[in-house]
Amino acid sequence: MEQAKKKILHNRPIFYSFLALILSITATRFIFQLNVTYLVLISVALLALVGVLIYFKNFYFLLIIISVMLLGVCLFFIGVKTFEGKEYIGTQVVEARISDDIVNNIGKPEYKLVDVKINGKSESNMYATIYGYGEQLEVGDIITFESEIQNNKLFSLGSFYLSYYRDNAPYLVNVDIDDVQIIGRDFTLDERFRVKVKELLYESMGVENGVTAFAVLFGNTNDISDEVYDTYQNSGILHLLAVSGLNVTFLITLLGYILKLFKVNRWTNFLVCFFVLFIYIYLCGFAPSIVRAGIMGIIFLACSLSGKCYDGLNVLGLAGILTLVFSPLSALDNGFLMSYFCVLGIFTIHPVLSRGLRKFMPKFVADSFSISISSQIMILPFMASFYTNFNLLSFFLNLIVVPLFGIIYPILFVAAVLCVCMPFLDFILVLCGYGLSFVLLCANFFAGTSLVISLKPINAVVSAFMFAFLFSMSQYVMVKWQNRIVILNIFATLMLSFVLVFDFAPIAYKPSILYSYTYGYDMVIFTNSENHSLVVDGAWYNNINNGLNVIGANDVVGHVALNHTLSQKDMENLNSDYYFYNQNLTVYEGCEPLYSGYEYSFGGFAVSTIEYSSELVGLQIVFDDISCFVINDRCYYNLELATFIDALNFDYIIMNETALLFAPFSEEVVLTYANTPNSSQNYKDFGSMLLLLGENDYNLRRVD
Repeated sequence: MEQAKKKILHNRPIFYSFLALILSITATRFIFQLNVTYLVLISVALLALVGVLIYFKNFYFLLIIISVMLLGVCLFFIGVKTFEGKEYIGTQVVEARISDDIVNNIGKPEYKLVDVKINGKSESNMYATIYGYGEQLEVGDIITFESEIQNNKLFSLGSFYLSYYRDNAPYLVNVDIDDVQIIGRDFTLDERFRVKVKELLYESMGVENGVTAFAVLFGNTNDISDEVYDTYQNSGILHLLAVSGLNVTFLITLLGYILKLFKVNRWTNFLVCFFVLFIYIYLCGFAPSIVRAGIMGIIFLACSLSGKCYDGLNVLGLAGILTLVFSPLSALDNGFLMSYFCVLGIFTIHPVLSRGLRKFMPKFVADSFSISISSQIMILPFMASFYTNFNLLSFFLNLIVVPLFGIIYPILFVAAVLCVCMPFLDFILVLCGYGLSFVLLCANFFAGTSLVISLKPINAVVSAFMFAFLFSMSQYVMVKWQNRIVILNIFATLMLSFVLVFDFAPIAYKPSILYSYTYGYDMVIFTNSENHSLVVDGAWYNNINNGLNVIGANDVVGHVALNHTLSQKDMENLNSDYYFYNQNLTVYEGCEPLYSGYEYSFGGFAVSTIEYSSELVGLQIVFDDISCFVINDRCYYNLELATFIDALNFDYIIMNETALLFAPFSEEVVLTYANTPNSSQNYKDFGSMLLLLGENDYNLRRVD
């Protein structure tokens, strides 16, 4: 009895081991990045944990936590090492098959290539941007082409690119459609099924409802329009488009009802549900959210079969540990973390919140509200870093659409399976389409309200204290309310202190150049001493935003599309004062062309074109008495042109790999993608780089 009083936390070793595994993998990333601030904070947190466990003489649990954290360090490096591909120099012969993971950008569709062979040898998967308007490629086409191959990096500008890791795609190519030959055609079983279902959905529901239904069934949102995606996001029901616990719950309930009608025994029930869940997880591409939900669903069925008690926290931890053992770097993925912490919020905050709400409303309504609120509060830090908006009315919308979704999804699932064999049942899909139209109508109404707020990214340390604060409110912390209030006040004070430190601490701005290369596109951000920034290229708003966060800048006074354009939506998100573009590019409304012989001055920057033989070869950018040159990748380089540029005496030069083969530069600082004899720093070896500029020199910082 006396020993029980000394316990502070409920005994959930598997769940706490899962948290320790996430912490160790995340901490190792900061070690990998040499982030001193986080290293100090993590070290202090670990010492505090060790001190507490030693004080309570819980050496057994201390040994488990230390062992798990050492495992996490090993898993991180295993995850990084197993992803890395070979480095190929020059043009290679590629043979590969097109999977059904396609992003249909106009003029530049992006494909995931599988069954890849490079120079006849089997290799990992590859992303391919195939531009041009020649013969259209389709799922299952076996293609061959010759191209230079670039290596994808898992970390860039402080962000982790899960898609590279999840798809095991360490390679990237950009190739013209005219250089691609189709030499055969082949499908895997899951691809054939998904393609067939997609065709049925499009034919029965129309494209808009069809792509939504396909996302609801398989979690693939590639074909959803930006307008529909934003509507679901801004209304707070984007989770309906991710296969997760809702899908598994409805599926198990449906299977249980059908099997009960046939009066099968419990062993047959378990085996059928297990088999169907495994097939469904396979068809969904083993996405983290469906893997988590599937494991928890299978364990729930096993507990029901054996008569054992279902321990939600330990089961959640077991699902997480199994996932991380096979896919260690998933611990760095927002989608993975949101999936698990959403359920954690339901297990921890929901009971406390529900008891409070039952004093004012009926039990069913109180439970529904508390589940919606607790899950969304727990994933708020991840939403802030991944999304931009949060709808304060989303709790009410979820009360409407989740029960409706509980009707639509099982019918949609059964109808999709049946219609593959019996197309004449497609009228059921039509009815489901009406239901999805109603959901979109509700989402449009709520997304259009004035209660949609913009979220600001929450620092990782602040997020950790927030989770500790919320967990301290739960039944799993076994202390009296007087002590609980003290604990909550401590975490709240720490949280507020770090908000002040990270978000309001003054920054001494220095002129800087940030060079990055992501998804096959260069990006350069120039920042002057007044903290105004000029962005050249970038291709995507998210990359630009990540770069600005690295610098600590937020005032973009201009964007120049020299080699790559931004989409209309990305331009709106960037909210720059000026947009300029190379006249050889196709751009959107609101951009001003770059004219020869004219200097554009704004925000402390002076931008002008550099021409040679009437051809635009690059930009001259001057700020804080620093002169920079950015190459136009589309021009043809030779020794004469390189000598011409060298004679202009720039301080810093950003060039492509081809140009550097001819470059005679010796005094200038040269940044580029590849390691060549004339480059001062290159992305392949160093990753994204930040140059803090002084009067006569620069300090180089690694930001990946």
